[in-house]
Amino acid sequence: MGITMTTLAIPLTEDALEALQQIAAEQTTTLEKIAAEALAHYLHARATSPRAYSFIGIGHSGRNDLSTKVEETLAKAADRREGWSLEK
Repeated sequence: MGITMTTLAIPLTEDALEALQQIAAEQTTTLEKIAAEALAHYLHARATSPRAYSFIGIGHSGRNDLSTKVEETLAKAADRREGWSLEK
């Protein structure tokens, strides 16, 4: 099976168009390829960005505001690779 391609029209300012044209000329490629590459980078960055912790809300802490301040609390105490501990 092949990949289905769709055409997308994007309104650009003159400055953005000129910048894309300059990049395309420098790389001897087309505006379409430059735009598609930029969108691919954007989508990859979004897909690999840090996500919220999935275990939030499964227990009872005794604090009423914990679930509303979860990202703030974990950002202070958690390391996304090493995890977190109450003993710091």
